[in-house]
Amino acid sequence: MTRGAWDTSRPMSAAQDLHDFERAQLDAQWLYRQGDLVLGPLTGHQVVEKLYTGELTGETEVSASGPSGFRKLKSLDAFQLHASKAAVKLKVEAEARALQARRTRARLIASGVAAVVLGGLGVGAWQIARYSAVYLPGVDSGELDIKMDPPVITTAKRSVPEELFDYPGEPKRTPAPPVKPPETATPDKTEKPPEKVASLTQKPDRRPAGGGGRPAGKVSTDADGLSTEVNYDQASINRVVKQYQNSLHRCFKEEAERRPGFAAKVPLEFTIGNDGKVAQLWVDHPQLKKGPLFDCLLVEMKKWPFKPYTGERATVNLAFTIGKKG
Repeated sequence: MTRGAWDTSRPMSAAQDLHDFERAQLDAQWLYRQGDLVLGPLTGHQVVEKLYTGELTGETEVSASGPSGFRKLKSLDAFQLHASKAAVKLKVEAEARALQARRTRARLIASGVAAVVLGGLGVGAWQIARYSAVYLPGVDSGELDIKMDPPVITTAKRSVPEELFDYPGEPKRTPAPPVKPPETATPDKTEKPPEKVASLTQKPDRRPAGGGGRPAGKVSTDADGLSTEVNYDQASINRVVKQYQNSLHRCFKEEAERRPGFAAKVPLEFTIGNDGKVAQLWVDHPQLKKGPLFDCLLVEMKKWPFKPYTGERATVNLAFTIGKKG
């Protein structure tokens, strides 16, 4: 064999020797450290598998010759390439997981926002439907058929105190003492006394406050010679009753839920105080004089905005007929 032929064969021999050395390392038994523990043994092929699963890294120290010969995996020829490839693979997988987590979080946030918006729209639609069913005129009142007779407005009667149901928190009202006519006036006993009924054409007092003198209005004299001053506006009271009567439908519907098959004619009588607020309420029904229906009706009627006035208080009589539709 010539010298040149020997020289060309040496690199192949070195590469073969390195390959054999690396294969020997892969076939060898290895111990590895995890903290203060020494674990193993593992074959070189098992060490490579743990590199790609992330259980071992290039910084993990291993030894094939016992506790005194530990070296890092990335410094060993058989494991250098595998340690680098495993590190890249694990980094890519970690980035993919992070991206997926961000996308999942964004979807959850979007779903939560959509749920809140839809829930708000649903609640708003329910509130609108409930308001329409209770307060807007001409709206269907559900399964109940609720009709109201035209209101009848008269001057307030002097009722027996124990029969009155005052609104909670409002001081007891006592009837005002009768106004006696001047001593010089002598009633004509042969003339029929006028009825104590409000004038249908009566207009409210429009004089500015503090003007002095007697308020404008109708003054009637009863059979005992006592005069009453009537200043409430019947047309205005009728308009308020017509506008707000449907607010009572909720009370009747709730009563129907408490009393299955509820159907009745419920006469109401209420007094309007001089401040324009409902002062007293009577329910002329033996089973409904007091209780949840009475309380609900009074709370709603207290919201009705009647005009303030002076003189005798007005009493309004209503009657609701409640029954099943069809």
